[in-house]
Amino acid sequence: MSSLDLPRSQAASAADSPPSRHTQVWSLHLEQVIYLGLAVLALLAHLWGVGDRALHHDETLHAAYSWYLFSGRGYMHDPLLHGPLLYNIGALVYWIFGDNDTTARLGAALAGSALTLTPYLIRRELGRLAALMASTYLLISPVFLYYGRFIRHDIYSLLCEMLVVAAIVRYTSTQRPAWLYTGVIAFALMLVNQETSYLFLLIMAVPIILTFLWRIYRPGVAMLLAAGLLLIALIFVLPGTAKVDGSHTAQRDPQTQAMLYTPGPIFGWYPLETEDNAYALRIRNRPDTDGGRSLIENLGRYLQDLWLFFGHPAVLLGIGVGVGTLAALWWRIWGRGERSPWRVADERGEPLVAIYASLTQDRRWLVALVTLFSIYALFFSTYFTNLIGIISGTTGSLLYWLAQHNVERGGQPAHYYLLQLIIYEPLLLLWGGIGLIFLLMDYLRREVEAGAYWAIRLIAWWTLGAAFIYTWAGEKMPWLTTHIALPLVLLAAWALQRSLRGLRGDEESPPATAVASFVAIFTLIISLCFVLMTAIISFIDQSIIPPWMVLLFVFLLLTLLTAGFALRWNLRWALALLAACIAVTGGLYTTRNAVRLAYSNGDIPREMLVYTQTSPDVMRVVRQLEEASRRRGYGLAMPILYDNETVWSWYLRDFSHAERIGGQLNGPPDAQIMAVLLLDENMIQNPQNRQLLDGFVIQRYPLRWWFPEDQIYRLTPGWREVPLESVSLLGQLLRAPLDRHIHARIWNYLIFREPGYPLGSSDFYIAVRPELANQIGIGLGGSLNQK
Repeated sequence: MSSLDLPRSQAASAADSPPSRHTQVWSLHLEQVIYLGLAVLALLAHLWGVGDRALHHDETLHAAYSWYLFSGRGYMHDPLLHGPLLYNIGALVYWIFGDNDTTARLGAALAGSALTLTPYLIRRELGRLAALMASTYLLISPVFLYYGRFIRHDIYSLLCEMLVVAAIVRYTSTQRPAWLYTGVIAFALMLVNQETSYLFLLIMAVPIILTFLWRIYRPGVAMLLAAGLLLIALIFVLPGTAKVDGSHTAQRDPQTQAMLYTPGPIFGWYPLETEDNAYALRIRNRPDTDGGRSLIENLGRYLQDLWLFFGHPAVLLGIGVGVGTLAALWWRIWGRGERSPWRVADERGEPLVAIYASLTQDRRWLVALVTLFSIYALFFSTYFTNLIGIISGTTGSLLYWLAQHNVERGGQPAHYYLLQLIIYEPLLLLWGGIGLIFLLMDYLRREVEAGAYWAIRLIAWWTLGAAFIYTWAGEKMPWLTTHIALPLVLLAAWALQRSLRGLRGDEESPPATAVASFVAIFTLIISLCFVLMTAIISFIDQSIIPPWMVLLFVFLLLTLLTAGFALRWNLRWALALLAACIAVTGGLYTTRNAVRLAYSNGDIPREMLVYTQTSPDVMRVVRQLEEASRRRGYGLAMPILYDNETVWSWYLRDFSHAERIGGQLNGPPDAQIMAVLLLDENMIQNPQNRQLLDGFVIQRYPLRWWFPEDQIYRLTPGWREVPLESVSLLGQLLRAPLDRHIHARIWNYLIFREPGYPLGSSDFYIAVRPELANQIGIGLGGSLNQK
């Protein structure tokens, strides 16, 4: 069978080896009970204390805009805040359950719970044990549990990604229209949720199209690859480079407003308009009534702005290349009469022909397209209240985020995602890597299984494609780690399932006492490792044994254990037992990381995944203000002033007399004003603010705080030459890999989450009338000083 062969239909596969009725019923019922248990645990894990931690800066925006939609203030799609699906779900949840910190995250928590169960949909292709292990891992994974309780778009996109993949592999096997429509609806919802849908579409389209061309018309593979390389060059290589300022806004000639730039190679072209971040901000959306103009006039203006990008020679040529390539492929495959490659493939019984031909039955393709466009238009136009959104939903999203690729928001290094996975998901890296090795070995030995094996290759491609494309993309954020980790979960579960095949019972199976002895000795070795490492790290200067020697010692002991068991019984069981013990031990470590991240440190940035987090003091101060307002008979009408900080839009939404001001007070607050909230930067830039607050008690609190990235993992220019103590912890490890003090710091972070450096923060001030001061409490100032 070719490496690109597709699975036969489900019916044919079942006929080859029909299971007994007793076995089928029992395994199905037991499997359902296990998944039901996982569903209950997933709901508990995702809902427990979901509103207890402070909302992240991004979460406050998403919660607030959902509340605006719920409260009748409307909504217009803005790719800066991603797609409309999240806000519609948020508004629906508020309508059913009310608005608070818990319900703000409720939709995401339910989506995270549902994601845990999605491997069930591909259990036939992945393997029933692998699907169960994948679901279990999604439940205990730090990355998925934390961001599955986080009001961001990613958790909805991940759920849709799994549904699309399940639809692809199941429709390939069954050609049932329900799977086609499931995939289309899931992708449509992903499209109206987040711009990562375009990256996912690219990742999935490549193997599907290449498989089609390889089986139907192989010269088309070369044609498509050549066109793809040319398109990449036209967009990312040949245009010029704009001269930009710190905000990546292009510098322009004062007279002509033309961009100042360095000409591109070969043709000397000027830059794409998306080199200018100001253009990206302007093109991202457009109200129908912008500037008091009519819909037609605003549409014309928006199309003129679009032409600034699409009128570039590189883009026009790219469109021509794309359309020309597709037209040429269509003619070569379908337009040559009886001897067309399509007819030839049909005559030889190519299963791919049946799969694609099924799309024409009952006009499935048309129903799918109408469904896709209906969902797209409904959401991006906000129920047809902003018709330009039907266009800007695509153009605004693509062009805005193409510009952000150059801006590189977050400024994270290329090794960012790998480091996140090493710290939080080492089990995925281990078994995912083993899975890739298994696939490579099978390819080299031409040992290819029929049926579901195509799905495993698709998952492997998804893994590699996601790792590459998110590492290449300019913006790197911790929540995007989930898009790399999701296919890794499936691939790792499949690899572990394959490794555990050695545990099947036969005449060569060792007795239960031997298996129990192996597990007990393995446990003792791991426990010894932990005790020795803890003791050595605690007395790192006095110890004569470096930490790395303990790890080497443990590795040798495990090797001897496995070799001894293999010599006494057999290698297959020895390796399978070792795999099972490593998986269980790694699972316990993973669970501990998940519990600590999700429930203990969820708003404390000692965790790398906790990124520029709103401090718990913000929520505490707001709750104290609410209590003070009620105690004084205001209800929630106590007069408050707050500045331009966005988190107050959510946290102070229920105060009917809360007034937003700029960063500068125009005079002393009126007598009825009981509290004033100001950013630290507004107090520094406007020193008169403190004078105008005479008579108030002023306290400072952390508003947002962040992980010490520079000191832990960033590699600054010249990190190899500067003094070792001036380099980040990662840089020190790379330069001095055997240094015991470096090992001690790494151990303390991995086990105890002690970064060894102070957390960074930006602060805010709250000024209250003296009668409120004791109730609000002491901030960073350490005393309640009236100034």
